[in-house]
Amino acid sequence: MGVALGIDLGTTNSVAAVATPTGVEFILGSRNERVHPSVVAFPTAGGVVVGSDAKKYRLTEPQHVIHSAKRFIGQNIRAPLVQLALTGVRYKVEEGPNQQPIVTVRDRRLTMPEISSHVLLHLKRCAERQLGTTVSEAVITVPANFTDGQRQATKEAGRLAGLDVLRLINEPTAAALAYGFGHQRDQTIAVFDFGGGTFDISLLRIQGDVYEVLASDGDFFLGGDDLDRALTDLLASECNRILRVDPRQHLPLMMKLMMGAEAIKCHLSENDAAEGEIDGLDLPNAKAAQLPFQISRRQFDDMIAGYVLRTMDVTRQALAAAQLAPGDIDEVLCVGGSTRIPLVRRRIAELFGREPNIGINPDEVVAQGAAIQAGSLTGKLDAGTGMGASHAIATASHSPLAHDISSSVPGAPPRGRSPTQAPTPPPRPHRPTQPQLARPVARPILLDVNPATLAIQTAGGYTEKLLDKNAPIPIQQARVFTTARDNQTRVEIDCCRGEARRYTENEPLGTLVLDRLPARPRGELKIEVSFRVDADGILHVQATDVASGTRQEAYLNVLGAPAPGGGT
Repeated sequence: MGVALGIDLGTTNSVAAVATPTGVEFILGSRNERVHPSVVAFPTAGGVVVGSDAKKYRLTEPQHVIHSAKRFIGQNIRAPLVQLALTGVRYKVEEGPNQQPIVTVRDRRLTMPEISSHVLLHLKRCAERQLGTTVSEAVITVPANFTDGQRQATKEAGRLAGLDVLRLINEPTAAALAYGFGHQRDQTIAVFDFGGGTFDISLLRIQGDVYEVLASDGDFFLGGDDLDRALTDLLASECNRILRVDPRQHLPLMMKLMMGAEAIKCHLSENDAAEGEIDGLDLPNAKAAQLPFQISRRQFDDMIAGYVLRTMDVTRQALAAAQLAPGDIDEVLCVGGSTRIPLVRRRIAELFGREPNIGINPDEVVAQGAAIQAGSLTGKLDAGTGMGASHAIATASHSPLAHDISSSVPGAPPRGRSPTQAPTPPPRPHRPTQPQLARPVARPILLDVNPATLAIQTAGGYTEKLLDKNAPIPIQQARVFTTARDNQTRVEIDCCRGEARRYTENEPLGTLVLDRLPARPRGELKIEVSFRVDADGILHVQATDVASGTRQEAYLNVLGAPAPGGGT
């Protein structure tokens, strides 16, 4: 049996790790980096470039560089939030089969699972090179609020990368596992996961080796990408005002401002102000120019206050669902790069009445938990191995972009350096330290929840709930329905995800189609519809003719999910 990886497939960056008998080992890239950009480039010269090497094409061939694919994986391209998110990318996205987003780059048409599979394949190859063995299995993390279609698409990405996906695990649950494994904790914790593209909040009860999710909520269109866009819009307005050029009409110029905005955001996480120039701006029909900027942390806080407020509102909803008060939480874990922002940490402290735990590395802790789970599923964590993860998350390293900016602030690079020209970081050790526990540990038990209510449409445009939000998974529930017309031999049942009573106010999942039914008078034919959510959070739909006991073939055409067997 090959090695099983734990993979945090992120919007901005991805991290992979593997459990060994002595600890958790992170997978390094060609530059000894643990954090791998989730960027895929298809340069004009040919081939596919992934990770750090792909980012260099953002200025020269921005239309050939795919980033933030996780925001669109398993999504319906017609959804309003998807359309809004597409305004933040510079590559071409079209509508494909089942209304899924299709990336058109050079002479290729690729689904989002195919884009993500390149990132996963890159991590797989890095792992095989580092470990000297075959990598064939993985546990991959997903946002807790991911839909069935997004989860299926993520598993499809793993399959395309040559990985047997043993399990999908929610990112906050993975972080809790990395935090608690081997410590025999008895706590109620909150995992505040604010990453590049998504926000999740999960409330968990840890008792020894049992990790029980009490409630979970989130927004998969709320993340660091939105904060970057706010800063980019400011820089674009300044470019228009000072240089008399609208960068929105010039793709390379806009990409340079986007890269500068990302660096400014990271700098303001550690400094009170950012001041300098973004240089090397190639203006139409003009020589290269510089764009001066001077942005205070207070200005940035005002720009992003609405986004941060949304995370607090979702957190309050999760607390209410779990019937917990903020004071009932023993520890708040910060996960995801956006939790480095001081305003975010202040709002967390105000809500919970305690400072969040910032002793963990927000970029690596999710992959670490996934590696522990992978080791558990493959028998690498049997009691007596002494493997543990406790001290690997004790130090929170800073973002490599934190000082990648021109600034007059002490400690930053000299004024005049472009935010897109980072100094070369010193090489890291080839092998990370592998912490050990002094005593044997048991296999962890993860008890997760259904992220949203699942229902079907009934007469009058209303919904009938089959599975409740925050119900423990795996779970199965069935309802019996009858036909609405005489001699009806085909039934279409619209399935949805959401809490609203009206079907149209929820998110459509697809249509359950039953045909070849016996022709009978209205109301005589009884059909049992069963919804089952498995441990991966994936929905399985089944239907049975109650009278005969014959199980009818049915399919759920999930909008935005890839067709079985791959993409376009």
